[in-house]
Amino acid sequence: MKVLALISGGKDSMLALHEVAEEHEIVGLLGIVPEKDDSYMFHSVNLHLLDAIADCLKIPITKIRVSGVKEVEVKELAEQIEGIDADALCIGGIESSYQKRRFERVCEKVGMKLIAPLWKRDAEGIMKRVVEEFDTIIVSVSAMGLNESFLGRKIDEECFNDLKKVHEKYKIHLAGEGGEYETLVLDAPLYRKRIKILRGKKFWDGVRGYYIVEDFSKISKV
Repeated sequence: MKVLALISGGKDSMLALHEVAEEHEIVGLLGIVPEKDDSYMFHSVNLHLLDAIADCLKIPITKIRVSGVKEVEVKELAEQIEGIDADALCIGGIESSYQKRRFERVCEKVGMKLIAPLWKRDAEGIMKRVVEEFDTIIVSVSAMGLNESFLGRKIDEECFNDLKKVHEKYKIHLAGEGGEYETLVLDAPLYRKRIKILRGKKFWDGVRGYYIVEDFSKISKV
């Protein structure tokens, strides 16, 4: 099948893309840019890197803007992807029935199948693959137990162990499926270039925060 892969720059959508690419043709990437930071459906941190990620993957990207307003953004998504030449849409959802139902509705409207390879998968297994295969940093935190020190931190074995401790104490989703934290993938097996952060800035309000990449370069892996 010809597959359109929804990417946010984060680990889940990137892992989903990698798994689907093993069996299907990824004909394009889809990046969604909400006008509101508190979109119910879509990530909002560091979306200015979507073009760089597409270049690293050497896959064309279609970026669309949505209002970020609950339910309205779903309709806006369907209207803007209708006509894209793809048989299926790939998403990185793990447990959010709210999101999955709405993507199913969008796909039904535009005549695509929905592929969610990570759906109901074990979160610890997903995170182990992220640690082993991707170069990933945390760019947003908004849950008890996740403080400023996690911002900009690479998800390596030590970080994963710290996330497990927070999960055990505060019952956050280990993979951040509930928005407890968001990530950015700087390198992955399918990347032909890797992203190197030259300058970034943390924003912390005492409860939640985010890490913005202010300057970066793309380095060839060949």
